[in-house]
Amino acid sequence: MPHSFLFGHLLVIAKITMKYKIPRDGNGQWIFHHIQLEYPEIASKGIMYVDVWPIAYPMITVYHPEMMAQFIQEHSLPKYWAMPQVEFKPFTGGEDIINLDGPDWKLARTMFNPGFSVRNLLSLVPDMIEEALVFRERLRMVASSEEVVKLEDYTTNVTVDIIGRAVLGTRLQTQVKENRLMSTMQSQLQLIYLELNLTKLLNPLRPLKHWIYNRIIKNELVPYIQATAQNYEKIEGPKTIVALALISYVEETQDYSARENIPADFVDRLVKHIKIFMFAGHDTTATTLAYIHYLLGKHPDKAAKLRAEHDEVLGPNVAAAADLIRADPTLLNKMPYSIAVLRETLRLFPPVGGSIRQSSQGHFLTHPKTGARYPTYGFMLQSSASTLLRDPGYWPDVESFIPERFMVRDEKDPLHPVKNAWRPFEMGPRNCIGQDLVSVEIRLILALTAREFEIEGAYPKDAPSWMGDKAYQVTDPRVGAATAHIKGRLPVRVKFR
Repeated sequence: MPHSFLFGHLLVIAKITMKYKIPRDGNGQWIFHHIQLEYPEIASKGIMYVDVWPIAYPMITVYHPEMMAQFIQEHSLPKYWAMPQVEFKPFTGGEDIINLDGPDWKLARTMFNPGFSVRNLLSLVPDMIEEALVFRERLRMVASSEEVVKLEDYTTNVTVDIIGRAVLGTRLQTQVKENRLMSTMQSQLQLIYLELNLTKLLNPLRPLKHWIYNRIIKNELVPYIQATAQNYEKIEGPKTIVALALISYVEETQDYSARENIPADFVDRLVKHIKIFMFAGHDTTATTLAYIHYLLGKHPDKAAKLRAEHDEVLGPNVAAAADLIRADPTLLNKMPYSIAVLRETLRLFPPVGGSIRQSSQGHFLTHPKTGARYPTYGFMLQSSASTLLRDPGYWPDVESFIPERFMVRDEKDPLHPVKNAWRPFEMGPRNCIGQDLVSVEIRLILALTAREFEIEGAYPKDAPSWMGDKAYQVTDPRVGAATAHIKGRLPVRVKFR
């Protein structure tokens, strides 16, 4: 790409933005997709050096799935230094399961793995059902009123309530009233920036606001932690993610006095992890759930297949579904088409653009076919997963919604996903710890709503469109720049079937 001594590649990116009519609110993860479209020959090398200083750090964006695997899976490099030391520093001090590295990360992952296991998550399904039924009742009210609502607001509330049950074992009730914990967290997320933002950077009140928000959130979370610590041995049946983490901590340290008096430093660490779980655990799931309903509304043939699967597994009586799943949560494991719908939705609309890593001196990436080696030291390494997920070289009929591609078992079939090409949750040892929670709650909510409602987008006729859709992904200032959201929060009409 043409490079300017003063402006790096910023002028090139500005021209691409104008040529492809990228909207001002379009989510930044897609700029790499459009760079690939503009410079396909360079992108075919598998990587591209991009100089966007001072907007962001000089980077290498990686387009080839096997080259991504080299620094994500085969040799998992640490997270880029700016994530824990700059971007998430005010939110968690960079001491959370996403940003930690080395032994500290391994300890945290080991501590939380039991809580996020499929077995444990299925045991929590009865609690999740209670929140999903509130969501269903809200949809019934909307369908009766025939009003246009912002679906992402509704899906955000239900996923917040579900993550509250799974992590804390409490009813946050954000679907029916404002919750101080989540409203404060949302206010704090608005202060985070992942690229140069002078308004936020130079705001003299920003450090004070972070301090206030961190204090409020900690005061909200500590009582849950203390109550769990005092009572977790008495809990019969399913245990929350926090309860299992405390059990893991006691067994690891052999400090059985912690049952009554948790060390302050451990409480602080636990609060930071919970904050990232509460944020990441609801935010990405909410947008994905909303997009699924939107895509099913646009593709009635796919919706019919999903509903047929629900009929086959749960029987034709829609009203009995909740009781059947409550009695046997493993019924959710018998819904492969529902999983395929989830995966195809994430392929088209990934909430996160990829992973960002820190290379070491002497590190190279090697193209698997040409053998060309590219130095990476001194650059931010980015796996451009969103670009890969829309690359026609890996996905036949790339712009179409085809859940069936994830049902194909024959590797010779053109629809069979290419190895390492599907990575919305990333891969390797640092893949998303909450991906099974996403899968369980999405399947559950669809099983309780898809057969009762039809949901269709309700954008104005003159609403802007980008990348072929009015429901394009944007950066929502209400929740910062960490994840992609839906234009206009996805206005919809809900109808009874």
